[in-house]
Amino acid sequence: MVDLNESGEGAQIKALDLSVVNKIAAGEIIIQPANALKELLENSIDAKSTMIDIQVKDGGLKLLHITDNGKGIHKNDLHLLCERFATSKLSKFEDLESIATYGFRGEALASISHISRLSVVTKTATSPLAYKAFYSNGKLATSSFKAGSDKSVEPKPIAGKDGTQIIVENLFYNVPSRLKAFRSKNDEFAKILDVIGRYAVHAGGVGFSCKKFGESHQVLSTRPQLNLKERIRVVFGTAVANELIDVILDGDEKDEDAEKSYKDEYGLIKVSGAVTNSNFNNKKRIQPVFFINHRLVSCDPLKRALSSIYQFFLPKGNQPFIYLSLEISPQNLDVNVHPTKREVRFLNEEEIIDIICAKVHKVLSNIDSSRKFKAQGVLFDQSDSKRLIDESISLQATKKYRQENKLVRVDALQAKLNQYLLNQSENNYQKQMTEEFTESKWKQDYTSETANQSEKSEISNDNPNGFSKSVKSVAEIEYQVTDKERVVVNFGSILDLKEEVKSQLHRPLTNIFNNSVYVGIVDETKRLCCFQYDVKLFLCDYAAVLNEFYYQMALSEFMNYGIYQLDEPVLIEDILGPIYKHHGDLVPIQNIKEKFIEMREMFKEYFEIGLEINEDDQLILVSLPLIMRDIIPSLSKLPFFIYRLGSSENINFQDEKLTFQSILKEIALLYIPESISSDDDNSETNANELKSLNNNKRDQLNNQLEHLVFPMIKRRFLATKNLLRDVVQIADLPGLYKVFERC
Repeated sequence: MVDLNESGEGAQIKALDLSVVNKIAAGEIIIQPANALKELLENSIDAKSTMIDIQVKDGGLKLLHITDNGKGIHKNDLHLLCERFATSKLSKFEDLESIATYGFRGEALASISHISRLSVVTKTATSPLAYKAFYSNGKLATSSFKAGSDKSVEPKPIAGKDGTQIIVENLFYNVPSRLKAFRSKNDEFAKILDVIGRYAVHAGGVGFSCKKFGESHQVLSTRPQLNLKERIRVVFGTAVANELIDVILDGDEKDEDAEKSYKDEYGLIKVSGAVTNSNFNNKKRIQPVFFINHRLVSCDPLKRALSSIYQFFLPKGNQPFIYLSLEISPQNLDVNVHPTKREVRFLNEEEIIDIICAKVHKVLSNIDSSRKFKAQGVLFDQSDSKRLIDESISLQATKKYRQENKLVRVDALQAKLNQYLLNQSENNYQKQMTEEFTESKWKQDYTSETANQSEKSEISNDNPNGFSKSVKSVAEIEYQVTDKERVVVNFGSILDLKEEVKSQLHRPLTNIFNNSVYVGIVDETKRLCCFQYDVKLFLCDYAAVLNEFYYQMALSEFMNYGIYQLDEPVLIEDILGPIYKHHGDLVPIQNIKEKFIEMREMFKEYFEIGLEINEDDQLILVSLPLIMRDIIPSLSKLPFFIYRLGSSENINFQDEKLTFQSILKEIALLYIPESISSDDDNSETNANELKSLNNNKRDQLNNQLEHLVFPMIKRRFLATKNLLRDVVQIADLPGLYKVFERC
């Protein structure tokens, strides 16, 4: 019997099949692979994960593999994991007013299971085993993703680590129209990378890594302990990170004429983030990163308002970088606006946006006293070495296909695994280095590092009384952090010295160092090492580079050095004794002591060179400046360092600028690693022992350069023109392909 309406026609409205409803709902939530990844990332963060690893194949359409170290999922919850509207984060509608997690509806995994092959491996801390389950259309399934009996679909116990793995395969396999709409797998991967990068910037304390399936190198990698600026540097680049200014707004603040705070009046608890200043020159638009109550959203009214603010500070056509995290009272926020959770609504929207814009305008105005502009200088004749270095900054042109002979196989931002193992082996070779120094009893060849002077002298076998007891290795140093505030130096002489460094800046060479990858020591006797930039290999005199680098470090840390405290004070006579035994034509030692006594307050206040008078009325050395953590001075150079500081022949104490400059250069020389003598030049009978000793020294120096010095050079070094003769390109990948036809 057919139901008839008033006109006699059959009924036209029918209830859709449940599978059709689920597919339609899934299509609203999971529009593209990046949406699926976003939902899975939020689940991992909700699970208190500190490390999340992502593998992607074919832009996420073939595979999305997310691994975290969070709390895991209990076995008894696995049968409801992919049921729609089944969640552990919400129990009643009123809970939305205080929701503090990313997910709350229980739709994400359910939607994914309806349009892909979904499998889960999970283990809780209290469970002895991990469990693996397969899902199809929101229900547990067999390993072939088919429906089965309760026993056949039961989660299987397997070995595994604490946390959860979500494997999404063949996304949209049953929605061919959606699958055909994706034009480029690379575009989808770029969207996935963008989502990961935005969460990596915001989620402090959580590390992220992402790579393409089957490839060894990470496309993006951040560590949990990175601060905000370093996270932005990894994701968006050095150009953005170098021009950032912090934006901090506390909800307890209020307008001058207001009675209530922003929190009480508008429900605005806190605003934090970072934006680029007016010196940031960027033509490419970077979409703002907005998080509201730790939820990634697109807030178009806030975006438009901030863009109007930047019109007053940036040249036409330039675009800023903006990252802001807003915390608003949960009862003022509606997160249940759209299935993708991309949009939210909150009360007092206009007032809150006005407050944020006023804050951003204020911080931009505070630093808008100077502006940087790019300018083309007058070209002049250059040497072949300089021409090669200048040419190296021009990157390979846009490629339509993979060019093996121009492929950069080492990423300057990529971290190496052995740097995390350094601390475990560092103690051994640092202690050995200290023992070698003590046993050598000052019998060494010391070569002057100055540009115009080279002298070589052998020190006596006599060990200065008690000096060896004052030597510490890096491994034995105990650091103490004080609450001393950083001194702001406004001395005209120091500012002039800094301007001199800037005037000698060579930008192409600085760019090479900033994006270099350390390769290793080539000749420890001549102090030569190699590093890679782009597809080019460079050889450099690391003594000359470190001389300039340590000078800049000492200059920038003027009056703010750390203190390297000797275990026991050392008499100045004991330090200088070996020099006077082997050199006759020297300034009298008494004159040097008198100069130190006269200037010791200046040495201590400005340079942390501690000189005191002991109970026997003798001058002693108690401390030296520490310009970098984990890098100690080359103490075998201490006699010449002390002699030059106290000699009027080397330092003009009548002129402040020249005095500071000379002392800073002497501090730089003290930190330069010494040349390691070759085995052939030594008369030791036990050749094997000597070879092993030199190998240990070389390994120690190589580790120090790779893991301590060069990373700091990449961040803080301004390469000067005088280093052009000390850095030479020795090979490039296209040239090697021409010779060997392979890498």
